[in-house]
Amino acid sequence: MTIAVVRSPVVAASAREWVVLAVTSVLMVFAQGTVFASLGISLFAMAGTLHWSSAQAGSAFTTVVIGACVGAPLPVFLMRRIGARWTLALGGVVLGAAFLLASATAELATMYAATALAGVGFSLAANTPGIYLIAGWSGARAPRMIGLYLMLGMFGNAIGPPVAQAMCAGAGGWRLYWQAMALTGLAMAGACSWLLREPPPAAPDAPAVAPGPHYRQIVTAAPFLVMALGMIATQVCVVTVESVIAAHLARQGWSADYAAWMLGLQGLIGALATGASGFLTRHFAPRRMLTASLLLEAIGMVLLAVAHGSPAVWGFALTFGIGSCVVLLAVAVLLVRYFGDVGGTTALATIWTLAGAAAIGPWIAGLVADAFGSFGPALAGLGLLLLPLAAGTLLMAPPRGD
Repeated sequence: MTIAVVRSPVVAASAREWVVLAVTSVLMVFAQGTVFASLGISLFAMAGTLHWSSAQAGSAFTTVVIGACVGAPLPVFLMRRIGARWTLALGGVVLGAAFLLASATAELATMYAATALAGVGFSLAANTPGIYLIAGWSGARAPRMIGLYLMLGMFGNAIGPPVAQAMCAGAGGWRLYWQAMALTGLAMAGACSWLLREPPPAAPDAPAVAPGPHYRQIVTAAPFLVMALGMIATQVCVVTVESVIAAHLARQGWSADYAAWMLGLQGLIGALATGASGFLTRHFAPRRMLTASLLLEAIGMVLLAVAHGSPAVWGFALTFGIGSCVVLLAVAVLLVRYFGDVGGTTALATIWTLAGAAAIGPWIAGLVADAFGSFGPALAGLGLLLLPLAAGTLLMAPPRGD
């Protein structure tokens, strides 16, 4: 299969693009909500039952990040062979298998295997194949549709934690939660195979598209390096927050329910900010949006580190919710503008692979908490690391379209 993006206005106006947007977004909600947004909630419940330490629970979160980053190149490989439709369906199957394994966990080794498999499933079910399908069906409207996709997908951050907390605290506990998520993953796989279709090839009389940059040119370009570092740092912060927030706020005197709802609130804020940013890219340079989002993210991390009262926690939800989510939208749009549709998709997959460095965040935070009795120093330190990266985005040359 040749990866090509159609620019036909007929295709852009087709109802098929809305079907593609709906299915890929629902799958993204599910994957984001279960694999990352609420994993800290479920791990917190499992740690209490299975008597895991903070470092052990953090290591389980680390393996999901490793799995996601090891699996990041797989969508590009599979899309050329079985298509994006079946790549997404396979992602649903892998997620279902991972969650079924998690439901049978009795020891850490089983959970490590389950979370690593869930990370691979996330890479197959989200971002790269979803953005490719949306861009292929949406034509010139691709930036706005990608913005909607990321916005809708980020609702997983809002929905996942409260659902996980309610089910883990219920009669069936965390085992029933994972079993329900396994069935949902398999159902999503069926929906993808039934409803999705590959983008049509370019019309014979369509203008020739100039070849995009080679892979080596992409990964050695200064804008790519800056964005890759920004995304890696963002993912370190995101996975650390999602893995430790329940335990961190519990040590500050907050309940697990409060932590789940606050995590959901910052996810809701992030989703709305992502959707708004998709439309604002027509009026504001995505480069500047990237700078501002990294700064907001840093502020949010520091506020969470010192979360001794409600104002700081609410401030975290607002600033971190906006910052961490708008970074993803800004980078996705910028990659397409710098390197084209195909090059941008490849660059995004590469960045997700490099983001494997984020796996160290929860582990380090767990060690810090075990040593000092608080996650605060680790959270504040990670937030401050974002400041020089925000400064680096100011030096990026403008892409086409800015």
